Amino acid sequence: MSMLIEIDDSQFEEKVLKSAFPVLLDFSSPECIICKTMKERIKEVAVHFKGKVHFLSLDVNRNKIWRKFEVKAVPTIIYFKDGKAVFRHEIFPEKEEMVAHLQKLIK
Repeated sequence: MSMLIEIDDSQFEEKVLKSAFPVLLDFSSPECIICKTMKERIKEVAVHFKGKVHFLSLDVNRNKIWRKFEVKAVPTIIYFKDGKAVFRHEIFPEKEEMVAHLQKLIK
C-alpha cells in the first residue's frame, strides 16, 4: 500500500477534516514534473511517521476544494490538525523541513 493516498473532493471532509490523525495534504497535478518529485519526497518522509500522520494527495485538475485554501501554485502542501489547516509549504521544502513540521503536529 502506498504511503501517499490519492483522495478527491468527496473524501476531503472525512479523510482530512475529521481525521483522528494529523494530515499532510499534497495539492498537485499529474502533469507537473515538480509535483511528481514532491510526491517521492513525501513518500520518503512518510515512512518515518507510519501510524502517526496520514499522507494524502489531491489532484487540482479534477477537484475544486483547493480553491477554499487559496492554492495558487502546485505543488502546495498543507498540514492539518484537528480539522484545521495549521501550516503550508508553497515552495519545494527539504525533507528536514517537512519532518520538523510533522514532529510539531504529533506532539
